[in-house]
Formats: sequence, C-alpha cells, structure tokens
Amino acid sequence: MKHRLTLNVANQTVAVERFLRVARHRGFKLTALELACDQDQFAVNITVDSDKPIYLLTQQLNKLVDVHSVTTAQLQQQAS
Repeated sequence: MKHRLTLNVANQTVAVERFLRVARHRGFKLTALELACDQDQFAVNITVDSDKPIYLLTQQLNKLVDVHSVTTAQLQQQAS
C-alpha cells in the first residue's frame, strides 16, 4: 500500500538522513521524495510503499528529535 507522508524537519542534512534510515529499517520502500528548504526547516514529501501498517513508520519518525511534525495520506492504488 502506498502512503504519502509530509514531514517538517530541522534544516540539517543529518535530519534527512535519519528519517530515511528509519524508513529503510522499518521495511518501507521509498518511491518518491520532494524536499523544499525554508530558513529553519525542511518541508519533505515522501511516498512509501509497504504491506506493513503505516503507523509502524510514523510512530518512529515522531520520536526523532529533528522531526517537528508528520502527517500521512493513503494513496489510491491503480488497477493493473
């Protein structure tokens, strides 16, 4: 199932590396990444794909000190 996550993280490159590492360790495949920089934070949109429940990822992301907020949206699956 695909989900889009919107994160606001501290404006540090290590913060981006941290949340990408968490997604990988939790078994979520990154399919899209958009990153916009503000003066004090990054606005990040990522799309992940996994059969695992999305809360397994969002709970861990919310624990990161550099992550200010996380919101999720489920994306529609296209029929093949």
